[in-house]
Amino acid sequence: MKKIMWLMVWCIVLALVCPVLAQPAPGSGGPGMGMGPGMGPRMYNPQTVTTVKGQVEKLQTIDMGRRGRGMTLQEVFLKTDQGSLRVHLGPSWYFSEQKLTIKAGDTMEVTGSKVTLNNQPAIIAREIKVNDKTLKLRDEQGVPVWRGMGPGMGPGRAPGGAPATK
Repeated sequence: MKKIMWLMVWCIVLALVCPVLAQPAPGSGGPGMGMGPGMGPRMYNPQTVTTVKGQVEKLQTIDMGRRGRGMTLQEVFLKTDQGSLRVHLGPSWYFSEQKLTIKAGDTMEVTGSKVTLNNQPAIIAREIKVNDKTLKLRDEQGVPVWRGMGPGMGPGRAPGGAPATK
């Protein structure tokens, strides 16, 4: 009888605690987002997809520093006809594995979801064209192609891996 009571108590505790533990940390962007706060499929809106072309003004690496993982993300500021536009790309390791180098002065074409972040226009990139290479970053719904991958796993070893093409 005692064993059954303890089993019932543990089931109740697990039923109450597990949903709480499964919640994302505040500002983390949620599970499986692929990027930092608000950069993933929850903010990606297929209805706002646009293509812009411009010159890379600045490449920025953002240190997410989440729980000691040391994840860094890439974003660029693109000078377009409409002004400067922040473009969120993806994790630094993904660009290293694709052997895609972006630098200030490069011409870049970006297709992605136009969003507003911190009261400023931005794009969550789905695909970029730079240096004679095209790199797919997300699918049509905004799910990152690197989802389920990690540094060193490379495309083809995990679902969604998409190599750079010429």
